[in-house]
Amino acid sequence: MVTKKVIVINIIKIKITLVVIVIADRLFNDYYNSLDKAYTIGELGKTYKPYGQGTKIRFSFTFQGEVNNSQNGIGNNEIKKGQKTYLIEVPIKDIRKSRILWDYPVPDTLKAPYEGWEEIPAFLKKKEGD
Repeated sequence: MVTKKVIVINIIKIKITLVVIVIADRLFNDYYNSLDKAYTIGELGKTYKPYGQGTKIRFSFTFQGEVNNSQNGIGNNEIKKGQKTYLIEVPIKDIRKSRILWDYPVPDTLKAPYEGWEEIPAFLKKKEGD
């Protein structure tokens, strides 16, 4: 038989765990946002679903003459049929943490400069109301 004390202790453990997860996520996002970034174009690869996690997608991109591979979670993002290339945000000192910018599909004919762009190119930026 489970006592009230055990239930209360378990509830406290759950709350502490949630607080730690939220703080860790916040710290990671603050760290990521502080990194110098460049923007390049990446090509989507295969999707896969790790046990107990959401769907992920592999992607590759060329940055400073090197082909890099990474992966992102898809989350609630929809991949448009036939759309294979997206803008990629590349943390210059930690390329492994590169992210797909789902709001920026790009034509597969567009090529990025060797060092990428320092910011999202104006011709790709969303206009208000889009």
